[in-house]
Amino acid sequence: MDVIMVGSGGCMRELAWQMLEDNKSGGRWNITGYVDKEPPKGGSRLQVGDAVIPYLGDDGYLMDAGRDLNVVLSVGASAARARIAQGYLKNPHLHFPNIILGSAVTCSDLEAGMGCVIAMDARVSTNVKMGDFVFMNTGSMACHDSEIGSYVTLGPRSQLAGAVRIGGRSEVGMNATVIQCLTIGENVTVGAGAAVIRDVENDCTVAGVPARKVGCKK
Repeated sequence: MDVIMVGSGGCMRELAWQMLEDNKSGGRWNITGYVDKEPPKGGSRLQVGDAVIPYLGDDGYLMDAGRDLNVVLSVGASAARARIAQGYLKNPHLHFPNIILGSAVTCSDLEAGMGCVIAMDARVSTNVKMGDFVFMNTGSMACHDSEIGSYVTLGPRSQLAGAVRIGGRSEVGMNATVIQCLTIGENVTVGAGAAVIRDVENDCTVAGVPARKVGCKK
């Protein structure tokens, strides 16, 4: 599948590397280029391992596209991913495939929207539902009956136990865990390594073991 990637930061480069690695064992990703606000310094291409990915232009390249294109939003921050997606969705020629990489394991009954990324070694159990543009980083896990809102980011090796509900644009940091049957609100940040043992309201930041509220976003 031909795809164009959005962004040029660490998230994009790591995801591109994972897709290229996936191709070695039968993956089907052909990265035709990337877009970003600014061109790369010192040239028109981006090096990822042994691969060279050409720079295609800024957001206008996709916003103005008059032909069908597959796009991967390789942006780690939930709020930024949501903002970019909402702009691109205005162009009906742009399509957002779900990217599930070879070493990820997902149950066949997964219900996912569009533009989701499930990275290397991630695990998705039975009866999990996720919205659009969810980003599951390397080694993250969503256990049975979880519901994951649109634009959520799960950090590397983060874990949602069974029947967790997490609202849109929330982020769960690296190695953080959420115990079973909890509800995490919208626009929440769970700090790295946190252990969430009670529900979290909207627009909060929680951190620590056990996780406690350390700030509000409004």
